[in-house]
Amino acid sequence: MRKFLFIGVILIQALPILASNALFEQANKAYQEEDFLKAVELYDSIAAQGEVSAALYYNLGNAHYENGALAKAILNYERALRLDPKDEEIQHNLALAKSKRIDRFEEMPQNLFKAFRLSVLQMFQPDNWARLALGFLALALAGLALYLFSSYGRIGFVSLLGGSLLSLFSLIMAYSHQHYREEHPGLIIMSDSAYVKSGPGSEAEDLFILHAGTKGEQLDHFEGWTKLRLIDGKIGWLPDEDIEQIP
Repeated sequence: MRKFLFIGVILIQALPILASNALFEQANKAYQEEDFLKAVELYDSIAAQGEVSAALYYNLGNAHYENGALAKAILNYERALRLDPKDEEIQHNLALAKSKRIDRFEEMPQNLFKAFRLSVLQMFQPDNWARLALGFLALALAGLALYLFSSYGRIGFVSLLGGSLLSLFSLIMAYSHQHYREEHPGLIIMSDSAYVKSGPGSEAEDLFILHAGTKGEQLDHFEGWTKLRLIDGKIGWLPDEDIEQIP
């Protein structure tokens, strides 16, 4: 029995534009025929057109995994999870791919307030927070209509006030989540091994070494060098060619 439980499961619930795309169908066929290099090439060509979805990234991650490209598999599983954070198959394959990494770290305990704030932000994707804001705005407008033009003024006032406040809260969450992503993008180490430096430059001191597939968070960028932080709190600099952002 193959340990990679879901690796053969191709997600076909893609966006309509992907479902009708001949390249996507060809890529799925290549994957099913175990021509994983061709599948990667075809999935990549679709992504280059901007037609991305959780299904595309998941399938691309599977193809890379079968090709032995662990870092690229993890990168694409992370991208798929960003788009569909509740998908259990994506979660499973990402966890299994991570278990193959060389590097192991103990996660540093987070500040309780920061952890709570992030958990609230990440309840929904930024576009879903925006959709909630529109829904609550509609509720507020309906409440306004009730308040002005019906005998249910009290209900209308409560709906107007509640809808307005919830709409504003959802908009703030949408902006905050998107801003956090832009300010602290996740990244994956793509090189087989990379020496983390104390500063942005090849002459800086070597601090430690990282290997393919390790995840970090970008803190800063300077002249082709990225400052990153690991889950255990370690901080250092790597050249851009050793990493790739998740977004």
